[in-house]
Amino acid sequence: MNQLDVYYRALLEYRKYTLASRECTALRSAMANADNERDKIVVQRAICTIDSDWVEAIERGLVHIEKAIKEERQFIRSNGEVVPIEKVRNVSRESVEHLAKHSSLITRYEEGEDIVPDKLYTVERLSDYAVYENRFLYMLLCYLRDFITIRHNKILDLTNKYEGKLEMTKNVVNGKQKLRYTVTLHDERRDDPYLSEHNPAKDIIDRISLVLKAVLAYLSTPLMEAVSKVAMIKPPITKTNVLKMNNNFKGAVALYDFIIAYDKPGYTVENKLTTLSPFKEEVADEIAEAGSLISFLTYEHGLGIKAELKDAYLKEEDRLAREKINERREKIKMLERRLRAQEISIEDYTIELEKQLRAYEGEIAKFEVVEEELRAAKKTIRGKDSEISDLSGEIDRLEERIENINKAHFEEIEELNAAHKEAMHELIEKHEAQIAALKAEHSERVERIKSDHAAEVKALEADIDTAKAAASEAKRQAAAHIAEKDKELSALTEKHRALTEERDLSEARIKALGGITENYTDKASFSVLEREYEAFTKIYKQQWALAKKKIRKDMLDVKKIKEQLEKDKNSD
Repeated sequence: MNQLDVYYRALLEYRKYTLASRECTALRSAMANADNERDKIVVQRAICTIDSDWVEAIERGLVHIEKAIKEERQFIRSNGEVVPIEKVRNVSRESVEHLAKHSSLITRYEEGEDIVPDKLYTVERLSDYAVYENRFLYMLLCYLRDFITIRHNKILDLTNKYEGKLEMTKNVVNGKQKLRYTVTLHDERRDDPYLSEHNPAKDIIDRISLVLKAVLAYLSTPLMEAVSKVAMIKPPITKTNVLKMNNNFKGAVALYDFIIAYDKPGYTVENKLTTLSPFKEEVADEIAEAGSLISFLTYEHGLGIKAELKDAYLKEEDRLAREKINERREKIKMLERRLRAQEISIEDYTIELEKQLRAYEGEIAKFEVVEEELRAAKKTIRGKDSEISDLSGEIDRLEERIENINKAHFEEIEELNAAHKEAMHELIEKHEAQIAALKAEHSERVERIKSDHAAEVKALEADIDTAKAAASEAKRQAAAHIAEKDKELSALTEKHRALTEERDLSEARIKALGGITENYTDKASFSVLEREYEAFTKIYKQQWALAKKKIRKDMLDVKKIKEQLEKDKNSD
């Protein structure tokens, strides 16, 4: 039951009694007719007509937005960083490549053992939903939320607002009573439930509420919550291929273009005034009830007669109850006479008798409740009287006991004070002797601790020097070991390079002697062939350099032979 129903029901009950009283009726009539030409009620309401074009456009666009959100567009983002080895969970190909390029991360290595770096490069691949299209959807939903909320709140504020005014000035003369009062009432109510329920535009307002809830629901999806953590894009938007070609995103872009270009309020408002002046007879009679009630309350509280009125009310209720009982008795007697005269049947008599019995039972139940309460109250009073009597005797006994306890306590305190003084004197003497002994013992312990401390310091200094020498020797040996390992690594690297070149040269010779019969057009085979060619070219250049030296030497030898032959010829 809402507030309006409560007040209406209370008014009917109130008028049930005042309408039956001639005095109340006369007073109301005088109040209703006095200066009634100045009575006025003015009620103002806003009648709102909502344009349906923007509501329908948003409803169509939300279908595409929902489908676009379900696509959950994303890209994979890789985050790499160098972390301590104990924090590494997974080792990838990128980790090995990075370690090969940054050998400085390897600080521990023993012959025959695995390489254990102190730090390692790790790559974490994450799904990133902050693509441009998802950010566009988030911006569009934020625009829609603000676009709808502004209009929805304004429409509700206008259509669900009640504003009523009442003005009355009365000079009433009713027999020996004169009453003068002025009423100026200004009642303003927002979000009124009655106006909300009986709003002519209720259907389209419900549609607006529904699309607003849908927008808020889309904004609370996991995808939009993830996108909300990055910076929102700002107009103008960039129409990517997805925004131009994907049907769902095309529909979202169309809705975005619509609301960006929409510059109208989306509704029209008409203020409607309803004026009642003067009041109709029924209205004037009901409003006069309020004036007569205020007059009664002023009289009651001004004279302070509420208790007397309540007592009179209870007596009247008792009288009315007795009258009902007498009426029922008379009715039962009448039914008995009619039954004897055979005017009614035994069944009718029984039915009427049962009705009267049920009425009696209701009244008896009320009296029984009151009697039970009265008996309980009397019992409680008797119990309290007995408790009070018992407590009085107990109080006397306690007071006497307290007095005896106080006396014994005083004597005990005197004895304890004397014993305390004697014990304190003995404790002070004993304490002073203990302090002297503790001071001597403390001085002896301090000297002993100082001596022990000096010896420990010398021993620690000797240990520190020994440790420093051992650390220096270990550092030197480690440096020599590292240098030796570097030299061995260089030699092995050079040997590996020479063997690789010799292998490639041998392969090239074999292929050159036997002819190329295989197909080396694929990338891997051609790479092998290219390395063999480079090895052969290198040995070719080396052999050609040696051959040139030998040729020059041979040419010099030929020249010498010719000169010798010429000499021999001339000598002959």
